[in-house]
Amino acid sequence: MGFLNPLFLLAGAAVLVPIILHLFYRQESKIFTFPAIRYLLRTERDHARQIRTQQLLLLILRIAIVVLVVILGARMHFPGPGGSHDPTALALVIDNSMSTTIIEDGRRRLDTLKAVARLSVDGANHEDVIWVVRAGTPWEPAIPGGAASARAAIDSIRPAHAKGDLGRAVARARALVGQSDLPNREVHVFTDLQATAFSETPASGADIPVVVFGANAGTELNRGIGDISFGGGLPPLAGRRTEAAISVVGGAADDTVGVRLYIDGQVRAAGAAPAGATVRLPAGPFPPGRVEGYAEIDPDPLTADDRRYFSFAVREPTPVAVLGAAPIFVAEALAVLEENDRITLGAPGGAATIVSIGGEGLAGRGLTQAAFVAPHRDPAQLPALNRRLAEAGIPYRYEMESGGGARVASSDLAIDLAEVEIRRFFRLVPTGPRADGAPEGDDPATGSAADSAPAGPPSGSVVMLSSGDPWLVTASSPAGPYTLLASPLDGESTSLPVSAAMIPLLEWAIERWSGGGGGSGSVTAGTDFVPPAAATSVRTPGGEEFAVDGDQPFLATTVAGFYQPLARDSLLTAVPVNPPAAETDLTPASPREVRRAIPGTTAIVDDAAAWSRSIFRAGRGPEPWRAIAAILLFLLLVETVVAAARNLRSRPSGSGDPASVDRPGEREGLRHGRVGSNPAARG
Repeated sequence: MGFLNPLFLLAGAAVLVPIILHLFYRQESKIFTFPAIRYLLRTERDHARQIRTQQLLLLILRIAIVVLVVILGARMHFPGPGGSHDPTALALVIDNSMSTTIIEDGRRRLDTLKAVARLSVDGANHEDVIWVVRAGTPWEPAIPGGAASARAAIDSIRPAHAKGDLGRAVARARALVGQSDLPNREVHVFTDLQATAFSETPASGADIPVVVFGANAGTELNRGIGDISFGGGLPPLAGRRTEAAISVVGGAADDTVGVRLYIDGQVRAAGAAPAGATVRLPAGPFPPGRVEGYAEIDPDPLTADDRRYFSFAVREPTPVAVLGAAPIFVAEALAVLEENDRITLGAPGGAATIVSIGGEGLAGRGLTQAAFVAPHRDPAQLPALNRRLAEAGIPYRYEMESGGGARVASSDLAIDLAEVEIRRFFRLVPTGPRADGAPEGDDPATGSAADSAPAGPPSGSVVMLSSGDPWLVTASSPAGPYTLLASPLDGESTSLPVSAAMIPLLEWAIERWSGGGGGSGSVTAGTDFVPPAAATSVRTPGGEEFAVDGDQPFLATTVAGFYQPLARDSLLTAVPVNPPAAETDLTPASPREVRRAIPGTTAIVDDAAAWSRSIFRAGRGPEPWRAIAAILLFLLLVETVVAAARNLRSRPSGSGDPASVDRPGEREGLRHGRVGSNPAARG
C-alpha cells in the first residue's frame, strides 16, 4: 500500500478537533440529591447513558470522516499491476509470422494481437519509452519512442510468411530495454502460442519481467504443401516430359485435398491426394529456358502455405570435360549424370565446364569455360595446385588444414548440406584484390600463409564451415568463372561422396556458370538470397522495388512469391520464395514450454479483458478512490442523522417563552439538584 500525495497525510492532525471538542465541551457541576426526586435517579441514569453513547458515536463518525478525507486526498493505492506506474522502458514483441495470418470469424489472428498490444500502449504514460519488435520480420528496426509512435508502429505491422522465433525476439527486446536508465523495465509478448516459435535461447536479461498474451493457436488440422520437385530433383531437359512430385502435409487422416499445377499462369495438371501423401503430376515437355509456376491445394483458414512456388531451367545436356585423375566417387557421379542426359562427357575444347582435379588443365581453358576445382588428397601436391591457380588467374591458394573436422555452418546454396561431415579440408586464402577490400596474399606457388587467421567469408557464393573457413567458393575472374572446393572428394576427407547431396552439388557446380541455374529449389521466407551480380534492384511480389548491390544479400523476403532481380529495367531471373514448413504445424505450446523458452515470464494471459490488469507489474496498482468516496458519503449521512437526533433531544419542552428556555446544562443540573461551578450560580 502507498500514497501518491504522502504530504497530505499531515492533514490527519485534524482528527484531534472532534476529540478536543468531545473532551472539553463539559460543564463541571456539584450534584445534590433531593429526597423528593430520588425515585427519578434511575430514569436519569439511563437517559445520561444514552446521551454518552450518542456522543461517543458522533466522535467515532467524525474521526472516521476526517481519516477518510485525508486518505482520499493522499490518493492511496494498492501494490501490483492495474494502476499508474513509474517511468518504464517497455518493449512490445508482436508475432507476425505466417501462423498469425489464420482467419478466425472473419478476422486475422494478427489483428487480435495488434488490438491487445494497443492496450499496453494505452496503459503507458508520457514518461515511458516504448520499442516495437516484430518477431516474424526481425530485420526491421525497432525505434524507441512514445505512445503515439508505438501506435503507428503497431498499425504498420504486416503479416510475414517467415517463421517467428520468439525466444530470440524476447532476447533482443530485453537487450533494448536493458540499455535504458528508467527505473522499471518490462517486455510484453503477443503471440498465437505456436510451439515451433519457442526456441530455447540463453537466459540473458532474465531479471527483466515478461508478460505473455497468447491467442491460443488451437488444434486446427491445418494442411499445406510441404515440397515440390521435378524429375527427382534434377531440372528437366528440353523436349522431354517429366513429372512433379507434390507432397501434402497436415490435415486429418481421412482428408483428401485437390492439387493443381500451374505453369506460366495456366493449369497444366490436377489431381487429388490424401493428407500426408505425395501426388505425382505429369509436366512438360518444355522448350529451353526458365520455367516458373506454382502448385496449390484447396484453401483452408491458413492460406499462406496452400501454394508453393518453383522456378527451374530447361536446358540441353551440358558438355563437360574431366581433367586429372578423378576419384571413383566423382567418376560415378558424372556417369549417373551422363546416363540421365544431364551432361555429355567429351574433350576440353568443346566443354562448357571443366572438372579439374588438382588444377589440371586450368591454364588452357577458354574465357567462357567454367572451372570446378577439387584438390588432391596428398598435401604434397598443394604447391603445384597453387601454381596452376596463379597461372589460370584464379586469385586463391590452398593451405594446410587448420585443425580437425568441421560441419557446414552456413550456405548460400539450395542444397541441404547440414548432414555432410567434413573430416579434412584445406584452407582457401585469397591472393589478389577482393570485392571486400582484403589485401593480397603471399606468393601462391609457395603455399606460405599471410596470416594464421581464418580467411572469413569471401565474395561470391560460399559455403562456410563451423571453424570460420570457407569450404566452397564460386566467383568470376578476368580469366573466366571458377568454383573451388576445399576438401578432396574421397570418402576419408568428407561424407559428401556417399551422401544424397553429391550429385546435386556436382550438377550445381557444373551448371553454375553454364546458364542452366540448376535445380528447382527455392528460398525460405525470412532468409536472404544473393541476386545476380548485374542486379540493380529487386522487385517483390507486391510490386515494391528495392535497390541492391549485386555483391550483397537481399534480406526482405517477407512474403511468399517470385522476387525478380532487375538490371535497370531488364528482368534477370525470378527467385521463388516459400514459407517454412514448420509454420504449417499449429500445435500450441504449453505454459511450461513457454516459460522454459522465455525465462522470467511472470504471467501468461489468454483473456484480452484481463490484460490491462496484468501489465506494468512494478506499478502502483489501482486507487480505490471510488470505494473510499462512497464510504465517506455514507458516514456523512449517518453523522447527520445522529447529530440531528441528538439536537432534537436537547431542545426545551417549554411553551416558547424566552424566560422558560434555559441552557441544557443548567436545566439538567436543576433537575438533578446540580449546582454549576460558576461562582455567580453558586451565589
